This record gives sequence, C-alpha cells and structure tokens, in this order.
Amino acid sequence: MSDRLQQRVIVTGGAKGLGRGIALDFAEIGASVVIADVDTDAGERCVREIADLGGKGLFVHTDVSSKDDVERLFEQAHNFQGGIDVLVNNAGIAHGPHSERHFLETDPDMWDNLMNVNLRGLYLCSQLAAKAMVRQGDGGSIINMSSGGATRAHRNRVAYDATKGAIEAATRAMALDLAPRQIRVNAVMPGVFLVENRTAVGGESSPADLIPLGRLGIPEDVAHATRFLASPEASYITGHVLVVDGGITAQLRPPSLDADVALPINQIEKKIGNHA
Repeated sequence: MSDRLQQRVIVTGGAKGLGRGIALDFAEIGASVVIADVDTDAGERCVREIADLGGKGLFVHTDVSSKDDVERLFEQAHNFQGGIDVLVNNAGIAHGPHSERHFLETDPDMWDNLMNVNLRGLYLCSQLAAKAMVRQGDGGSIINMSSGGATRAHRNRVAYDATKGAIEAATRAMALDLAPRQIRVNAVMPGVFLVENRTAVGGESSPADLIPLGRLGIPEDVAHATRFLASPEASYITGHVLVVDGGITAQLRPPSLDADVALPINQIEKKIGNHA
C-alpha cells in the first residue's frame, strides 16, 4: 500500500470509535480529514489528535440525516481542502435504546430514526460527494459501513439489520451507476470491536467464545481495510463488501460450541509433529 496518500477525506461519525480510528489512520499517511459528527467535544478532540500527528483536520458539527447540515458540511469541506477524494459513511446508530428492541415493540418513530440516520444520511452524503467527484473529473472512492446484520440476523434489532442490508444493496447499485465516472463504491463489514461503550455479545465471557481469531477487533483493523479500499491498490475493486471480523461470519457455530476446539492447540501441534 502507498506510504503517503495525498487525499481529501470526509469521515462521518468520525469523532469516536471506529470513525476516529479511520480518521487518524488517514491523517497519519498524509490525507487531510474532515470529521462530521454530532459530538462536538469528541470531534474537536480528534482534530487536535490529528494536529499532534502533523496532519490537517477540521471538525464540522453534522447531523447526517439533515439536508441542511450535510450541505453545510460539504461547503465547509470544500473551503477547507478544495474538494473530496474519499467519503467514509461511518455515521450511524448501532447500539443502545435506538436500535435494540423486539420487533413486536418496535414503534414507527424508532424505525424512522434508524432509517434517517443510517440510510438517509448515507444517501445525502454520498450524492453530494459523488457530484463533487464528477465535477473534479478524476474519480473517487465512497466507502460505506456495513455490519454482520446485513447478511445474518440479530435478535431484537430488526430495524438496524434492515438498514445494514439496505446499505449493502445501495453499495452495489451505487457502484454500477458511478463506475463510468471512475468513482468506486465499496463497503466494510466490521465484526466485534473494542470501542467505547461496547456491550457483550450474547453470553460471551471472552472474545474466544465468539471469534475464531480469539480477540476483539481494534479500530486500526477497520481503518487499514478502509484505507486500502480508498487507495490506488484497490483501483479495480468496486461494489465489494470487505469483511473484517476475525472469522465470525465464516463459522457455522462459535468456538465455545464446537467440541474440537476444546482440544488445546498445543496438543494438536504435538500430534501433528508425532506423525510428521
């Protein structure tokens, strides 16, 4: 991957968690980064972190479901960095009372809130980014944030999973529409990550209960995948969903339920050695 990427980047939901990791990772390799978020304190703190890295960053308070906010975001981003090469649609409601509720108790306001933030926000930001990239005439990259809920199901998160399935469908359709303009559209599908306010998945007592690689993901794992999709090395990749989950979606059952996993790896290696 290129050591330095002189790109102009917007990261929505970039103040904390995975978004912050993505913003800092781009800044470390020379990109200018505009952070859009509703958390002003965290957003300004992230910009200071970018400055500490010797990078160039700007925070714009943005509710991505608001057309006026998104238009102001792109206007300020243009004034700050002169254009846009990469949009990372990371903003979304992922946990807590806004997304976790049994289907029988899901009310229209909750449903609309998820759709507005997770889907309307992606649409508003992507369309303005794509129009700017078309005007610039040299292509660009849009990267959406999916979830395992796009292809598998969570209990008590019907609205959330519906938005993520729609995001993957939109990624493919946008990729086709924008390909003639050399604008690539891909998605990253994170697994279980060590971020602020993470809640345990089901009855997990340790990452090894759920994740084949035996650890939680860290923001850098998603950041590096995102940066790859935005880089020249991914210039022939569009309409793709890159899974970054330590093997969760590859498995039929979690490690804790598979009998073979109970045999310690050192015993397996010893048996292999005895028959080599």
